[in-house]
Order: sequence, then C-alpha cells, then structure tokens
Amino acid sequence: MTQPSRRSPQAGREHSPAKLARVRTVAQDAMRGARWWTLLDLERMLRADGEFWRDLWAPSLAIAAHKVGLKAARSRLDEAIEAGFHQTDMFEPELSAAFGADPDWAQVLERARANVPEPPLRITAWPEPETGAPLRLDRVQPHREGSLLARLPRPSGGAWATAKTVLGWTSAQWRHTNARINAGDAVDVLEQVSNGARYSCVEYSIVLAQGLNALRIPARRVWLRRGGYHDGVGQGHAVAEAWIDDLDRWVLLDGQHGAYWADEASRPLGLPELQTRERPAKPVHVGPRAAMKDPALWAAYFAHASVTGIAWAPEGFVPVFQDGQVVATDRLVRDSAAAYPKLSDLSVAVADLDGAPAVRIDPEHPYAVGAAWNGEPITVAPKSAHAAERKFTKALEREQGEHKADLAAVTPYGQLATRELHWTAA
Repeated sequence: MTQPSRRSPQAGREHSPAKLARVRTVAQDAMRGARWWTLLDLERMLRADGEFWRDLWAPSLAIAAHKVGLKAARSRLDEAIEAGFHQTDMFEPELSAAFGADPDWAQVLERARANVPEPPLRITAWPEPETGAPLRLDRVQPHREGSLLARLPRPSGGAWATAKTVLGWTSAQWRHTNARINAGDAVDVLEQVSNGARYSCVEYSIVLAQGLNALRIPARRVWLRRGGYHDGVGQGHAVAEAWIDDLDRWVLLDGQHGAYWADEASRPLGLPELQTRERPAKPVHVGPRAAMKDPALWAAYFAHASVTGIAWAPEGFVPVFQDGQVVATDRLVRDSAAAYPKLSDLSVAVADLDGAPAVRIDPEHPYAVGAAWNGEPITVAPKSAHAAERKFTKALEREQGEHKADLAAVTPYGQLATRELHWTAA
C-alpha cells in the first residue's frame, strides 16, 4: 500500500536543531519519569518534530493523556496509525493497559500491523562459494617477481594459451636429470640452468608453478605418488596444476614432459579426474621434449597425491616416503574436493555506494582486477581513497519490480564464468 507521509500536520513549523534537541531531551525525561502533564505541555512543539511525531511522540502522548484522564486520549494514537504508525509493540504493555478495553482494539492493532511497508529492496538470491581448505599458491617472493618475469615468455591470448606456452617453454629449459637444487626458487633454478646445471622433475614444477603465478595464472605444485610409495625407488613425480580462467577449471601440467592430459573429447583434465579414470588419459605434448613412451606407467603416479598446502586420502594417509622422509602437508582431508576451490566463484556483500544500497563483489580468484555486471565492467569514479574497492561495487536498481544481474570477476585474461544475483524493489 502507498504509505502516508511521516511528517506531522505541523511539520512545516520546525524548530532550530538546537531547540529541537532540547525539546526532545525534556520530552524523553518526562516519559521516563512519568511526568505526564509535562509531556502534554510539549505537544505543540512535538507536533513540529517531523522525524519522530508519528512513531514516538503521538503514541506517547496518547498514553500520557490516558494517564491523566483526558477525553479522546486515543485520538493521538488513531492519528499516528492513519499516518502510518505500526510499532505498537514498542509501547506495550502501556498501550493495551490504556486502550485494550476499547471494543475495537483488535481492529486498531490490525490497522497498525497493515501499515508495515514492503522493504524498499530485498536481495533474494546471491552467489556463495563452496567451503574448502585455504588456497595456497606457489609464488616467488614479490621482490624477485620482476627478475622471473624478465625470463618468461610473454602472455599470449587467453589464460589457457598462455599456460601452454609457459608449459612448453619450461620443458625446454634443460634436459632432465635426477640432480636436485638444495634451496631456492624459480629464479635460482633458471640462473643455475643458464650456467649448465640440470635438475629433476621437482625443479620443473617450481619453475612452472611460480612462472604461471607471476603471469597471474593461479598455480601450485603437485606431488604424485605410486601405490606403495613408502618403499622402493622411483615412487614419486612432481608436476604443477593451474586454474585456467577460460576453461573454468583446474588442469594438471607436467613441466618435465611439457604435457597435460586430456579426455576422449580433448578436454584438459585436472588431477581428481585423472585419479578416478578407469583407463589412462591421453597425454598431450606442447613442448620440444619427446612424448612419454609409456603413458600407463606415468598414469600410475596418480594413485596418491598432495598439492601445496593440502593432501587427501580417503582410506588413510601414509606419511612416509620411499627413503624414509616424511611426507609433510599443512592439512589432511578425506575428499579432494576440499582442495579444489572454483576460482570463478564469488561472494557478495552489501555496501553503501555514495548513499545508495549496493553490492560489493568479492571474487575468489586471487588475481581478480575488477568485476563485471551483466557483461560490462563496473566503472565508478574514484571519489574516495577506497577507489580500488569501488571497482567491485555496484548500486542496485531501485525501479519497482524484480531484478536479476549476472556477476563475474575480471582477471588480466578477461571475465570469468557468471553467477546470478536476484533482488526486488518496492
């Protein structure tokens, strides 16, 4: 229903802010002290309080008038209800004590309840990421990132095209050997390689994961282990995996072989999918290295795995590797799903954008640079020191009716998959 104005009939004759504040203080003290005549003496001035007349002073004066035995005491309450008052519960039990015996009291309360307006806005559906373990990526230290970027191939096309370029480039940097670097990051590995050093699959995974992150493609290292890996030799292999924006999925990448794995429809696969396949997937080579001679042999390494920060083991975890070293991990989970957040997910928060109700889009993607609303980037003038946050914030449409928007995070490689937001406006 259309609501009457909150302003009283005498709201035009308003007092100065200082005088109004004094009147309000005296009136509140009179209410608390049950000084009913003092409150009634202020009625003319309280009627000029357009902010509080309907919802506070009118019902309070109705109670005061009843307390001192004035006729037509309820008229002030009736006036307030006619103007849209509905918060009768705030004045109980005094209201019912004063007027509950009136024969029409039930109808009075019903009229007041009917005054509750529809909210101006109601968000009815919003995106919410699934819970999972905290995401940890393999990144070079920030002060070393520039040195690593200078060595990497430039981004080309989308995230998947760039990831394949870096994968092939990584596999071409040296010929594999089982030597290991004792410490260091991708920059150290590449510097030693330039001096003739050669390394194992572990160093390929370091260069690949840290190189992809430097190019703003989320990546982390992966440790693969064959069945019975607690004894024997050759039981482990190190690779990397990356979240690919334009594929909307995680993909396993083998830096040593310059390869990824694909299903029968040539779709690149992630590690959990490779672990559950009944037959080996096809390795796809993008670098200069020779193809894997025995894909089934390498597929056996998918039996057990852990990634940076987390390991999963549905049937129990063996924390010892073939040579007695501890298989350390930050967190153990039962299901690999906890280790694979969907980085196109996003959450929303309610925000105040220059006085208007708005939503702030909070992407899960660690390299998000903005957000999109119905396919268009959110653009706002940087009116405050929080300009970086404002590029994720959008005011809600206030026109009456139901509304829907498709939200998406934006990364250096473009817009990610969309999520829906629904709201209604009265």
